[in-house]
Amino acid sequence: MQQMAISFGIATASLATACFVPDRFHTSAPEMVHGIHQSFLVLGGLTILSSLVFRELNGNDGDTISLHKGLQIG
Repeated sequence: MQQMAISFGIATASLATACFVPDRFHTSAPEMVHGIHQSFLVLGGLTILSSLVFRELNGNDGDTISLHKGLQIG
């Protein structure tokens, strides 16, 4: 699953860059850098947006998978 997530991340980064630098063979260097900066901002926003999903997890949600018992305080 991690390899698939990495592959999807690379594909998304490529598509975002292609949207902001449409004619990569005829653009100047400053235009290329500006397009890459814009794609980094979009990807950062997507990362922040996707991290909101993980706020819904409880502290012991992965215990059955990792075979660890939750810490019992008290």
